Amino acid sequence: MDDNLLQTTTFTTLQDESARDKIRFLKISLITTLAISVTYFFLSKYVMRFKVGELVCLYFIAVHFLLFVLLKLKVQFYIIGNAFSFLVLLGLSIIAIYSGGIEAPVIAWFLCVIVSAFWYANRLSGILWFIITTLDVLFIFITDSLDLLPESQMPEEVYSFYAGVMLMGIMLYYFVVIITYENWKRRAVVKMNEQHKALLANHEELHQQNEEISTQRELLNERSMTLEEVNNKLSGSIQYASRIQQSIMSKEEELKKYFSDAFVYWKPRDIVGGDFYWMCDYGDGVKVLACIDCTGHGVPGSFLTIMANDILNEAAHYLRMSDPRHLIIFLDQNIQRLTSKREKGYVEDGMDISIIRVNENEYEVDFAGAKQNLHRISDGELIEYKGDKFSVGGNSIDNKRFMKQSFGYQKGDLLYLQSDGFQDQFGGKKDKKFLRKRYKNSLIDHHHLPLRTQKEELHKIFTIWKGEGKQTDDVLVVGVKL
Repeated sequence: MDDNLLQTTTFTTLQDESARDKIRFLKISLITTLAISVTYFFLSKYVMRFKVGELVCLYFIAVHFLLFVLLKLKVQFYIIGNAFSFLVLLGLSIIAIYSGGIEAPVIAWFLCVIVSAFWYANRLSGILWFIITTLDVLFIFITDSLDLLPESQMPEEVYSFYAGVMLMGIMLYYFVVIITYENWKRRAVVKMNEQHKALLANHEELHQQNEEISTQRELLNERSMTLEEVNNKLSGSIQYASRIQQSIMSKEEELKKYFSDAFVYWKPRDIVGGDFYWMCDYGDGVKVLACIDCTGHGVPGSFLTIMANDILNEAAHYLRMSDPRHLIIFLDQNIQRLTSKREKGYVEDGMDISIIRVNENEYEVDFAGAKQNLHRISDGELIEYKGDKFSVGGNSIDNKRFMKQSFGYQKGDLLYLQSDGFQDQFGGKKDKKFLRKRYKNSLIDHHHLPLRTQKEELHKIFTIWKGEGKQTDDVLVVGVKL
C-alpha cells in the first residue's frame, strides 16, 4: 500500500509540473505575439499608413490582455486555445480583406490559427480550426475572384515593406514558439524517464502479469480458432439464406412473360438485403408489381422481406386484393401487428414501398406509394408520380393516409420502380450522393435502349459512381415495358 501511495503521489506531482510547463509555454508564445502586435501597430501607424492594420493591432493587443486574464483565472487550456484561434482569425481576415484579398501577405499568418489550436487546445480543436480557416480562405478567394472585396487600403509604395514585415513576423513567432515547445518536450521526456523509473519498482508484479497475459493469449488463440469456425458456418448459413431470399422473388424471366419487356437490377449491400420485389398475376390482364425497401440491411432486413412477402401473398391469393392502396394499408396494419409483439416496448420495423396494378384490358395503371415514387416514360417524356410521405409499419400514426393515383397508358410506355439505394449512393469526385435528378436523367438518357441494355448501363453508372467506396445501401430498380 505504501508503494502504491508513493507512485500515486509521484504521478500527481508530474502531472502538476506538466501543467505548469504548458502555462509557461502559453505565456511565452502570447508574449511573443503581443510584442509582434505592438510592433505592427507602430509600423501600420507611422510607416505603412494603414489605418485598418492600426485598428486591428489595437484589437490584437486587447485580445492578448483578455487571454492573460483567462490564464490568470486558470481557465481550461482548450477554451483559451479556441478563443485565441477565433479572435486571431477574425482580425487577420479583416486585414486580408482590406489589404489585397487572397494576395495579401497576411494570409501567411492564417497558419498560426491552426497551429495554435493544435498546441494550445487539442488535436480535435486543431482539426476544427483547420476546416474553419480553410473555409475562411476559400471565402476570401471567391469574393476576391468575383471582385466583391473593397479596394486595398494599403499604399502601393509600401506594399513590399508590408509583405516583408509579415513574413519576418511569422518567422519570428515560429522560431520563438518552436524553441519553447522543444524545451517543453525535452523537459517532458526527462519527467517521463522519472516516471519510468518509478514504474520499475513493480517489475516483479508486471512480470507475473505478463505471464498471466501469455496464458490468456493462448486461450484467446484457441477461442479465435473456434470463432473462425463459427464464422465460416455462419457465412455458409447466410449464403444459403441469400438463395432462399432470391427464391421468394419472381425471376426476371417471369416478369418478361407478363410484360412486353422487363429488367431487375438487384444489388444488396451485404449477402442478403432488405430490398425485394413482388409480382402477382390476377388473370384477365390484371397484374400487380411491387418494389419494397425494408428497414435495415443484411439479416435483419432480409427477415422483414420474408414477412412482407408472406403478407402480400396472403392478401393476393386468399383475399384476392389487388388495389395498390388496399395492399399498402393491409401490409401496414399487419407489419405493425407482427413487429409490436415484444415484451419491452415497440420497435420501428417498417418499409418503403411502391405498388402498381396494370390493367391491360383498359390500358390503365393504378399506383400507390409509401415514401417511394413511380417514374414513367411516355413519348420520350419522364413523368414522376410521388408516393405518400408515410412509411409502412413503424410507429402507429393516427393520421397516416395512403392514396391511389390512376392514369392511362399506351403500348411502349416504360415504368420504373426503385428503392432509394441507387440515389443515395455516395461517390463521384466529391464523394456526394447520386441524387434523384441524376438518376432520372440516367433513365431518360437510356430509355430508347432495350431493357436488358438499360440494366447494363445502370450497373455501369452505379459502379463508376461508387468507385472504390463502400456501397451505402441495398439497391433495387425494376423496369417494365407496357
